[in-house]
Amino acid sequence: MTDTGLLAILIAALAGLLAGRAWAAALGRGDLRERPAFRTSPHYIQGLHYLAAGQLELAISELTKVTREDADAVEVLQVLGNLLREAGHVERAIQTHQGLLARTDLTRAERAHALACLGMDFRKAGFLDRAALTFDQVLEVDAKSIHACVGLQKLHEEQRQWREAYQVQTRLSRLRKTDDSLVLGYLQAEMGHEAARAGRREAAEQAFKTALSLDRRVFPARLALADLYADLEPRRAAAILEDAVRETPERAYLAFDRLARVYAAREEPSRFVALCEGIIRQDPQDWRARLALARHLRADGRFEEASGLLLRALEANPQVLLVHLETWRTLRDLGARSEAVDRYIATAEEAVFYRDPHICTACRYRADDMLWRCPHCHEWNTFVEERLVPLAATR
Repeated sequence: MTDTGLLAILIAALAGLLAGRAWAAALGRGDLRERPAFRTSPHYIQGLHYLAAGQLELAISELTKVTREDADAVEVLQVLGNLLREAGHVERAIQTHQGLLARTDLTRAERAHALACLGMDFRKAGFLDRAALTFDQVLEVDAKSIHACVGLQKLHEEQRQWREAYQVQTRLSRLRKTDDSLVLGYLQAEMGHEAARAGRREAAEQAFKTALSLDRRVFPARLALADLYADLEPRRAAAILEDAVRETPERAYLAFDRLARVYAAREEPSRFVALCEGIIRQDPQDWRARLALARHLRADGRFEEASGLLLRALEANPQVLLVHLETWRTLRDLGARSEAVDRYIATAEEAVFYRDPHICTACRYRADDMLWRCPHCHEWNTFVEERLVPLAATR
């Protein structure tokens, strides 16, 4: 869940609290038509309008006027604090939520919300220890606070505390009654990478297997498990990678280099050719399979065949620098040798390009490489390779 999504949930929950308090107050007075004073303020209505339109600064300005007119507008203060944080005014958000917590008339639910919001303020401000402490305090007030668990889980992820993040995510799954096996699988994969870096092979292997038992889509667990077996058991590594390519063909290119190595170790290079050709038959627009096969053929001295593959790859995705570089290398091997070609290749390799543009489907964040967790919205498994339609297809 993204921070924006969490904000939406908090606002919805606070709106429910607002309606509940108004209802209870009206029941106490015997008149359901009466409303809290702040709801009659034109600034309140205008603030809601700006909020619905996504104009945060204007919404903040109007809701601030409401709180000046009515100091008892607790619900407005809750929402205002969250808007301040989202707009980047973290210090004011902290002050707003701390001011709320200093009140003695908050209900238990309101106090838990204010504490959770304060924890998110601290997290955004970079006060990670204070954020963790605040989320723990929320759970003491309300052990089933989803907001606190989400904040705490993201906090653990940001600090690369994968085991703790896994535990909190498991708790969240029970509270929300949702299937979070994909996220849990990615967290297990991170635990496996951590174990592998520390030289704990058995722990790493177990973590990767657990990740795949949770969700077969956890592609990095497949890659890492194959890496563990590559040196001693290349046949087993190849089987894992082949399964990965078969089940997730859109991620196949991430396994190409590994497959080429294990096939070479098994003295079966022809299997790599067959695998790439099979992918190309399934998806004629897959330029990566053509690029990988062209590299393999060029290394084997089959320059003409490599050149033909690269021309087709250029037709499918003409803006990719890697294809152009490989084309120039192949042309050079075919005899187009010159100092100018060498200079072009060297300059292009050092240039700043989106060599392989990937985009997060949750927040549209762009990255050069495939990322398993978005650094912007913090969601897992949201990156896809952006594919452009060849010019010829638009005519």
